[in-house]
Amino acid sequence: MRVSRTCASCGYTADYVSDAVADAHHRRHSCAKHRGGLEQATRRAERLEARVTRECTHPQARHRHGTRAAYVKDRCRCTDCTAANTAASRTATRERIYGRWQPYVDAGPVREHIAALRAAGIGVERIAQLAGISVSHVRELAGRANPPGTQRVRPSTATQVLRIGIDDASRAPSSRVDATGTHRRLQALVAIGWSTELLAAQLGRRPSSLCRSMTGQSVTARTAQEIAALYERLWSTRPPRATTEQRAAADAARAKAAAQGWLPPLAWDNIDVDPTPPTLTACPFQATDIDEIAVERALAGDHITYHELTAVEQQEAVRRLTARGSSIRDIAAQLGTTKRTVSRRRASLGAA
Repeated sequence: MRVSRTCASCGYTADYVSDAVADAHHRRHSCAKHRGGLEQATRRAERLEARVTRECTHPQARHRHGTRAAYVKDRCRCTDCTAANTAASRTATRERIYGRWQPYVDAGPVREHIAALRAAGIGVERIAQLAGISVSHVRELAGRANPPGTQRVRPSTATQVLRIGIDDASRAPSSRVDATGTHRRLQALVAIGWSTELLAAQLGRRPSSLCRSMTGQSVTARTAQEIAALYERLWSTRPPRATTEQRAAADAARAKAAAQGWLPPLAWDNIDVDPTPPTLTACPFQATDIDEIAVERALAGDHITYHELTAVEQQEAVRRLTARGSSIRDIAAQLGTTKRTVSRRRASLGAA
């Protein structure tokens, strides 16, 4: 049975295993130490009650609770922000002890990169948006020698700014960019059979709007990015040829590209920066051109059917299968068409 004793002077209370132990040990406690502990606990509770929670009022930063930034910038003294500030201070102290404390780096490379971005037409507000920092901070970093700009910068800020690429993807969506790459991508897709109507439907635009993008000297950065994404998705994909209308549209698109001298995707190494080839005196892409890969895939049964081939490719596929000794029934089954269609093709080839 445990025995409880309380000091009449300071109120110190403790439990002991027996009366003998209580008589021996209870009188040894320090009333001054107990009172000091009570006073310290009271002050701690008062400090907790006096902490003020403040919301971020900055127009752009929007600091979150539980971060050192909210503790410093917003002067928020809630429990989470105080704990985050304490943890950051302890980390800084530990890094100083180990000799690894490097809170700032030289701002020179950052300033040079910002200058290159601005020279490429990427404005200060867009840089701030991509880097996730304030516009005023970017302006400070971009300052010239008179007055001097910021000389040092946080490593995290330097990383955020330096990772911004000097390309059209970094431009503001409504800014104007050179349309050369856009023209070449759309022309290349038309050259493999994608009509402007199909491409416009893929982009959710009207054909007339897409035609303006194919002829204008410049397009918006948003349009350039959308067409680049479409090109990456379709450059190795043949247009649908399941119906007579679809086959006619694909053949018309190829004929139009051939007449204009537009190059297909595989003609470019880097479609944005390759020099424009000289004007062709004769069109190298005639209606009689055969896509050997498509024919071989059809012969191998690799998901290419008869109606997905052009007229000359259909004829070539039937000719090769006939030369291998395949019957009309076997050819029709191989190419996914009817025996009557194969019979007509063989008749045009002069085969029995």
